[in-house]
Amino acid sequence: QLMTLIPVEEDKKTIAGRFRKAHSFAFLDEGQIFVQENPHKISKSPEFFDYFKTLNIDTLYVKELGYKTFLTLLEMGVEVYLIQNAEKWNRIKPNELLLLDEENAKEHCSLGHHNKEEGK
Repeated sequence: QLMTLIPVEEDKKTIAGRFRKAHSFAFLDEGQIFVQENPHKISKSPEFFDYFKTLNIDTLYVKELGYKTFLTLLEMGVEVYLIQNAEKWNRIKPNELLLLDEENAKEHCSLGHHNKEEGK
């Protein structure tokens, strides 16, 4: 069973700026959507990915992603698409998404954590 995950804000509609720190995750499953809170928004990467692995996600739609996080997802076989134009998850148009790969990820991912807004 394959699923798409979209990080969302507290209103459950607005696409979150960050992936691991997102308030909640919207799961898109064959046209059905359900939202649950991200229990690991303040966890370190290993704990977060232990949790993430239990979700059986094969596709991620995201606005911003750290490069290391991208590489971890790549290793896990998750396809990562960059949302470029939508603000709300129900406005996402598949043809406006950019599939990240090793070639373009360095350009589109925030390398490391140069913006120290992690604590918010």
